[in-house]
Amino acid sequence: MSIPVSLCKNTVRPLRLEALGDRAFSHIRSLTVREGGQVIVLFALAILPIAFIAGFAIDFQLLTQKKAKAQYSLDAAVIAGTRAYQSGASATEVTNVVNNYFYSVISNTEYNLECDQPTVTIDDTEVEAAAQCIMNTTLSAIAGIEEMKFKVETGTAYGIGKVDVSFVFDVSGSMSGTRISDLKVAAYDAVDILIPDDPQPGHEDDVRLSMVSYNGAFKAGPYFEDVTGQSPNQTYTYYSDGRWRDFDYTTTCVFERGGSEAFTAVLPGPGQYLEGADVFDRNDCDNASPPLELTANEESLNAYIEALEAGGNTAGHLGVAWGWYMISPEWASLLPTTSAPLPYDEPDSAKAIVLMTDGAFNTVGDPGIGSSTWQAKKVCDNIKAADIVIYSVAFQAPSAGEEVLQYCASDAESFFTPQNGEQLRSAYQAIASSISDLRISH
Repeated sequence: MSIPVSLCKNTVRPLRLEALGDRAFSHIRSLTVREGGQVIVLFALAILPIAFIAGFAIDFQLLTQKKAKAQYSLDAAVIAGTRAYQSGASATEVTNVVNNYFYSVISNTEYNLECDQPTVTIDDTEVEAAAQCIMNTTLSAIAGIEEMKFKVETGTAYGIGKVDVSFVFDVSGSMSGTRISDLKVAAYDAVDILIPDDPQPGHEDDVRLSMVSYNGAFKAGPYFEDVTGQSPNQTYTYYSDGRWRDFDYTTTCVFERGGSEAFTAVLPGPGQYLEGADVFDRNDCDNASPPLELTANEESLNAYIEALEAGGNTAGHLGVAWGWYMISPEWASLLPTTSAPLPYDEPDSAKAIVLMTDGAFNTVGDPGIGSSTWQAKKVCDNIKAADIVIYSVAFQAPSAGEEVLQYCASDAESFFTPQNGEQLRSAYQAIASSISDLRISH
């Protein structure tokens, strides 16, 4: 009996496939048994370089942060030593000042940063210092790299020069708690570095600082009438219960001004006054303080810092503008004679503004003029056009706050983003060192 070809195909092919599958499975299982140990070894060999690269990246980032910390500390230490030298201290005393100042800051540094005693070199006009530092590693120890070394060095060249500096502080509600406390400590440091203890005769006012604070509006204080053309004592008339009523109130809060001089430091006057707060906004500058005019009096500056308290919204553009007003020669006739800003063309002089915020600029008086961020940028453009250096400190700020302060900063080296109190203090120390009358020469 013959078997049809079609039936033969349907019967034989499944048997062959099944046999092939069994053989393939057996081969794979055998291969796994024989080479399993090799696979584990190869996996281990592959993961080690990955772990090393990740560990090195983390340690290198820490190294960059710690080197910057050491550099700021040495800069400030050499400035302190140079001040002592110019006041008549001996070479040994200057060396001790540099070493003590340097170690007092480095001792507060985390991640086991250790630095040798700085070597100090002194001549008639300069003080130079260098230090070797070691940072213990974390994950890089996997590859046997247990420490990373680096060197920092700096020098100062003493030169008498006049400096007008305006500090602008954000005292909005988000600054409450530890943030306002950290700001105070950092600001005290900056004052201590910038204001000389024993200035040379005739140079007592060469370095003058102004301070302004802002929140939901700006507290103009005694300048309210001059900058708005209005009395701070106002009456609001309203209709209630069938008759007109008067509500008397007082405010010294101000907002921005519009018109062609909206973003300049032109002295306020008819047609270019700032906007005074109305009855609904009269308390928007509560918690802020009136501006402190340029002064070399350390007690007055520290008292202003001590009085800082947080509350309200963030009208950052007003802080930027008033920081400029306090050092603008165009405002000289409005300010006390002893606080009159230097002319822009004063020989051997400099002007600087230090901006600070922990949030996004979010409040304006007249939305029709533009957002607070947009207005701040316009003002910053004009400040930099006047050759005023702008330093910006975005303290734990969101991206919107960082963006506007980075825009306003004069350059990348003038923009700081501290994330904790120690870093904030380091930022203000670095800024103070940069704008001090003791210029860092290298």
